[in-house]
Amino acid sequence: MLPPLLFKTKPKVERVLVSDPYFNEIAKFRYKTYCEELNFLDKNKYPDKEETDGYDDNSIHIVVRIGKRLGGYARVIFPREGTLPIFEHFDVLKEKDMEHACEISRFMISKVFRNNHETRRGVFGLLVEEILEAAKENHIKVTYAAVEEWLLKSLVKRKYNFQEIGDGKHHMGAVTYPTKLKIV
Repeated sequence: MLPPLLFKTKPKVERVLVSDPYFNEIAKFRYKTYCEELNFLDKNKYPDKEETDGYDDNSIHIVVRIGKRLGGYARVIFPREGTLPIFEHFDVLKEKDMEHACEISRFMISKVFRNNHETRRGVFGLLVEEILEAAKENHIKVTYAAVEEWLLKSLVKRKYNFQEIGDGKHHMGAVTYPTKLKIV
């Protein structure tokens, strides 16, 4: 849990759908973080300065709001036509029961909060807790994610039993590894 004096304002965790008017703010946050700050995606592909893709409609979007700022974001993608994005980018075996699977993607923390270790850790924890809660509510048994090596080590260190399920490759600006987590 968060230390009591970590934030001046109590963080608020919200779930958002693409149909919510608030989603435009999320798309702008994703663009700023992934296209401008981290250079994971080509900003020229998003002339409206909003990063969106075809998986957004089939996802729960989770945000941590701290005061008026977006402190962090992640999305939980549910299968469409029996598949998830990870299977398009990595050569890994699919679960037989895709009805009870999801993928975590676009996990990001605002630059303002990313620069302070304790704040970053607090936002990270809130996002992970809400992702796991959303997964359980939707009867998810397996969660997939493509993560960088440092993040995989951090997840394992925090006792999240993510397992590497394939070879790493350069994807979205960094070497990432396909992983899965069985939810009990």
